[in-house]
Amino acid sequence: MNVSEIMVSEVASCSPRTSLQDIAMMMWDNDCGAIPVVDDNRWPVGIVTDRDIAMGAALQRRPLWEIRAEEVTNGRTVFCCRPDDTTSDALSLMEGHEVRRLPVINESDELCGMVSMGDIVSFTRSGRAKKGEPEQISAKESLAFLKHVSAHHPPRHHPSA
Repeated sequence: MNVSEIMVSEVASCSPRTSLQDIAMMMWDNDCGAIPVVDDNRWPVGIVTDRDIAMGAALQRRPLWEIRAEEVTNGRTVFCCRPDDTTSDALSLMEGHEVRRLPVINESDELCGMVSMGDIVSFTRSGRAKKGEPEQISAKESLAFLKHVSAHHPPRHHPSA
């Protein structure tokens, strides 16, 4: 199974200069918990999660409309996959880098979709595959991924601490 079969292709995105207030509203309007940050060429340069918004506000002690996406994503590497990558490859990338979402980029490296932990779970086979059923991700593979990515990790300390 390829990423193109499970990814969300209509993805809201923002620029590095977009305020966290606007990003929070985009999340609300699009019923999602992460918004990819793209540059002028639509190349992914970051991802803002709902947690980033909460922590950005708490740690910076400024209103959301004063904090820009680039202030909470700066320095984090963005890992991407392609529509023709296998779901196993995407799972390995997510697990290896302990991320729950991957931007999907086309042959021009432009954002064309997102694949998330939820997408993986949605396409997980609940039992043994039957002949003629569409291909799905094995429960064993999904569970191993979920256990790894959802595990507790050592706390990160704020730079000002």
